[in-house]
Amino acid sequence: MPVETIQLLDLHPKEVVVDATVGDGGHAKLMLDKISPGGYLIGIDRDPEAVTVAYENLSFAKSNAKFITVHGSFADLGDIVKNAGHRGVDAILFDLGLSSRELSGSRGFSFKTDAPLDMRFDPTSSLTAEEIVNSYPKEKLANLIYELGEERGSRRIADAIFAARQRQRITTTKELAEIVSAAKGGRRGRIHPATQTFQALRIAVNDELDQISTVLPSAIQLLNSGGRIAVISYHSLEDRIVKNIFRDAKQRGEVQLITKKPIAPSRAEVLANPRARSAKLRVIAKLN
Repeated sequence: MPVETIQLLDLHPKEVVVDATVGDGGHAKLMLDKISPGGYLIGIDRDPEAVTVAYENLSFAKSNAKFITVHGSFADLGDIVKNAGHRGVDAILFDLGLSSRELSGSRGFSFKTDAPLDMRFDPTSSLTAEEIVNSYPKEKLANLIYELGEERGSRRIADAIFAARQRQRITTTKELAEIVSAAKGGRRGRIHPATQTFQALRIAVNDELDQISTVLPSAIQLLNSGGRIAVISYHSLEDRIVKNIFRDAKQRGEVQLITKKPIAPSRAEVLANPRARSAKLRVIAKLN
């Protein structure tokens, strides 16, 4: 939903803005166009490869705004903005989805590509999906898959993983996907049987929910008066956190809800990009 997102952020020339999940720089380029001339964009990503790609892509953009790209976590948003020489910002974008490059790469985010069970956004962090799958107690693994993947068959899946790892270490996405599919009886619905388990592992590896819960209240405080935050989430766990934090901030009189209900992608966008089907966009504006 790039058009709707940029429109609702209501950007203007000379503003200071943050793309907290810069990825390959697609949204950031649109933001640069709106804040030119004289604006300043800070692009952040936990994936060092994304930071490099975004910088190269933005360098080719015909813009009269300045920008930097930073390898880091948006959980450190305040320090990153301060280190860039700014006390406040006019807009912040969080797009919580995976990029096409990450899904097609070799870090194990997708079961469609056989790759090592990694799933780290930041390859310098320590915890991997392989470690979780092969070392977590069965009960802890079942709870993780149930809570973070919203997977009803979590106990059957944990049992199957535990039995498989007794025979040999599970190291690849293909191995894990086959174990999960067999545990669920090979049933195929709208989504692959391993989708929710992979989601749970990725969230756990990258501590995604805690990071969102931590950053959004501090991001609101970082906004200049009238500044806006847009969040694009892709599953109910993320969206629930965003909804509740925005609602609580509204009740305290800190923000206005620009989107009273989340905006979903159009049918045309879903047909062009099926991964967008679960996206939800929420936007707020700071009142004081």
